[in-house]
Amino acid sequence: MGLLIVYATGLLIGVALVTLSSFLKELDHKKRSIFVAVIGVFAVIGGLVIGGFEGMPISIIGIGILTVPILLLFAGNKSMIRNMVFAIVVLVPLAVFIYAGVDKIFGDNFIVVAKNENLDTYLKQYYEELQVKTDKQGFKRLEPNNGEKVIVLSLGKEKQGNNIEVTGIEKQGDRTLINVKSFYNQSTE
Repeated sequence: MGLLIVYATGLLIGVALVTLSSFLKELDHKKRSIFVAVIGVFAVIGGLVIGGFEGMPISIIGIGILTVPILLLFAGNKSMIRNMVFAIVVLVPLAVFIYAGVDKIFGDNFIVVAKNENLDTYLKQYYEELQVKTDKQGFKRLEPNNGEKVIVLSLGKEKQGNNIEVTGIEKQGDRTLINVKSFYNQSTE
């Protein structure tokens, strides 16, 4: 969903650039589209130069920007088709943003992270504390630096070394039920 939001943002930036370039009277619709396409290509190249996960959103925004002039070039000089393209390019991101907002408020946005994955430093410290203080059993709610809510499940000393599998997460009103299954005797079955 995150990359779709980034792409939708690129579409809106592309529409804004085409609209702003329309104030330059000496540019016809083809030159205007080429001008915005060049900006989109520079954004894609900039994201590739930055590289990694930091550059990926910039490249996707560039692809969104690049989509608008390509659609407008296909529309040609026909104002009715160009207006339809503008309407669609504005309504699609609007629908994406509304869906993402509703999903964020009412959806089940849960991610299950295994203990050996990359953890926030705060979570890593708590995990190491659990390895030393094995008398802790149950769950603890935490809010690391990134603002997301995290629930850490701990089996305690009696079941140390066993695995936990989250089989389901359900929201029931204000309560969240987490269904877990543990594997005894260090078995992974």
